[in-house]
Amino acid sequence: MKKTLTKELDNNIPRYLITTSDEQTWKFDRPVVFLGEWCLLHSRKHIWQEMDAVVAPSYGLEPTQKDADYAEAKSLEQKILPKLSEILNKHHNKQYSQRSWKIILGHWLRRYINVIINRTKSLEQCFQHYDISGTTTYNKNSYTLAVSDSYTAIWAFNDGHWNNILIAEILDLLEKKDISTDQIEINSGKNYFSFKKAASYDLSPVKKHALSLYKKTTKLTEKYLTKKSDAVIINSYLPHKEVIKLQLVLSQFPQLWKSSPITIASKVDNLLRESLSKKLIIQSDNTTEGIVQSLLFKLLPTCYLEGFKELESITHQQLWPKYPKFIFTSNNFDTDEVFKLWTAQKTESGTLYITGQHGNNYGTYRYMNPSIEEETADKFLTWGWTDGLPQHIPTFIFKTANQKKASYNPQGGLLLIELCETHRITTWDSTEEFKYYFDNQLLFISTLGSDIKRQTTIRLHAQYRNMNWDEEARWQAFDQSIKVDTGKTNIKKLISNSRLVVHSYDSTGILETLSSNIPTLAFWQNDFYHLRESAKPYYEKLLNAGIIHLTPQSIAIKIKEIWNNVDEWWMQSEVQDARKQFCDRYAKISHTPAIDIKKILLSSIND
Repeated sequence: MKKTLTKELDNNIPRYLITTSDEQTWKFDRPVVFLGEWCLLHSRKHIWQEMDAVVAPSYGLEPTQKDADYAEAKSLEQKILPKLSEILNKHHNKQYSQRSWKIILGHWLRRYINVIINRTKSLEQCFQHYDISGTTTYNKNSYTLAVSDSYTAIWAFNDGHWNNILIAEILDLLEKKDISTDQIEINSGKNYFSFKKAASYDLSPVKKHALSLYKKTTKLTEKYLTKKSDAVIINSYLPHKEVIKLQLVLSQFPQLWKSSPITIASKVDNLLRESLSKKLIIQSDNTTEGIVQSLLFKLLPTCYLEGFKELESITHQQLWPKYPKFIFTSNNFDTDEVFKLWTAQKTESGTLYITGQHGNNYGTYRYMNPSIEEETADKFLTWGWTDGLPQHIPTFIFKTANQKKASYNPQGGLLLIELCETHRITTWDSTEEFKYYFDNQLLFISTLGSDIKRQTTIRLHAQYRNMNWDEEARWQAFDQSIKVDTGKTNIKKLISNSRLVVHSYDSTGILETLSSNIPTLAFWQNDFYHLRESAKPYYEKLLNAGIIHLTPQSIAIKIKEIWNNVDEWWMQSEVQDARKQFCDRYAKISHTPAIDIKKILLSSIND
C-alpha cells in the first residue's frame, strides 16, 4: 500500500528539511519534512510517496492571519518606499516623487514584501513544529537573486531553485546555526536562472507576414501622423475597434501603442548593493521586517539600479507624443518597465495619468485595497463601482464593450471553467490553497452524477502549462473519460455549446457571463472571507438567488435540480434581479463605449 504524506506534528523525530522539488536537494535515507506542496510534483509521486516524509503545516491560510499579514505588508511598504525613493533618487541623480517611484517599482515592491513575509514565517513555523536536522541549499555565493525586471521577478518568485537560494539567505539572517547545511551547485559556471514564460503558439506564415507589416506601418504612422499632444491610450482593455473609435472621436489618428521590449545587459554590482543596503535602515524589533530590509537590495531588479540608464535610453527612443493630453492604460501599469518610467516622467511634468480596471477583484478583493494603479493614478476607471477613493470613476465592463452578444445552447452541455495554480506571491501558502481548490473540483465532478458528467467539459486555464500542478494529468488519473479542454479552444465557442457555465473561482469570467446574461453558476471554498465588507451584500444576493455556492456538493445539487430546464430557473425574477443588481455594481454595460469614455476622459482633464 502506498504511503500518504501527512501534516502530522512529531517534535521527537529529527527531520531533514526539503524546500524544493529538485531531488538533488533531497535525502532518501532519513525522515524528511517538505516545506510545502510545491515540492511534490505529480509526475514524481511514485518517489515521494515511498519516503519517510511529512509536509509542514501550511502558513497563513486562516482569515485572521491573512488580515494580520496584509496589514503588516502595507505598513512595511509605507515605511520602505520613502526611504527607497530617497536612496534611488540620490544614486541616479533624480528628483522623482514617491508617487513616481511607486509607478515605476510599486508592484514589484508589494510582491517582494509579500514573498519575504511568506518565506520567513513559513520557515519559522516549520522550526516551531519540527526538530530540523539539516537542509540542502544551492551555493548562494555563486548566484544572484536579482533578476532583470518585474515580470521576470514574478516567475522567479515561483521558481524552485531561486526560492531555495532565497531560503538559504533567510536561514543565515535567522541565525539557525544548529541546522547543518549541505551546499550544491546548479549547472556550475552559470550565474542565471531560466524561468518559464507564458506559453506561446506558432503563428501561421500569413499571420507572421501580417504582423510584420503591421509593425512597419505602425512605426511610420507613429513618426508622421502623431501629434505631440495626442493622448496615449495603450492596452485599455477595450476591444480594438473601440480603441480606434475612441481615438477618432478624440480627433487623433488611431494608434495601437506598444512599448519596445527591453533587454537589460548590466550585471549585478554586489558592492553597490551592499553599500545602498546600509542606507536602508528602518528601526524595528520585528524579525520579518528586518529580513525584508536586509534582502531588498539583493533582490531589486537590475532595471531599477545597474540597468536604469539602459531603461532610460530605451524609454527616450519611444516615438510617443511629447506632451500627451493624458495617458490611459488598463494593463501596462504593472510589468511594462518602459511605459512605467515614461509615465512617471510625464506625470512629473503634470500629464494626467488615468488607469482602468483590469479584470475582477477591483472593488471586491480584501487584499487589494487599493491597488498600486488605483493609488498612483489621477483617475481610476472602474466597471461600475466606487469604494472610497476620489480617483474612482464608475464606467462599464471594458472587455466585452459593444461586442456581439455571447450565445449559449439551452440543450448543450456543462462547462466548468477552472483556475490554474497561482504564483507564490501572497503572504499565505497559495500552493496549499490551490491543492484544496483542486480537491474540491474532483469532489464537484464526482457529485454531479454520470449523465451530467458525460456532458461536462472542463476548461483548464491557458497558463496551466507554465505552472507545476499538472492539472491535465491529474484529471486523467482521476477519470480518463472526462472531457478536458486545455485552453486552446476559443472560450466563446465553448460557451455557445453549453447550457450552463460554472466558474469555480471568483473570476473575471463571472463578470463577463453575468453581464451577457449567460446562465451562470459559481462556487468556491473560502466563503466570503476574501471580500471587502462593501462587496459582501452584492455577493450575498447571488448566493440567495442560487447563483453562487460555497461547497461543491451544494452546486452539484443545484445543477441536478435545474438541468432539464436551465432557462426556466435562470429567467426567474429573483435570479435576474440579483444578476442585474450585481452587474450594475461590478459589470455595467455600455452600448456606446467610445463616446462614453471620451466624455469621462475629457471631463477628467477639465477637473
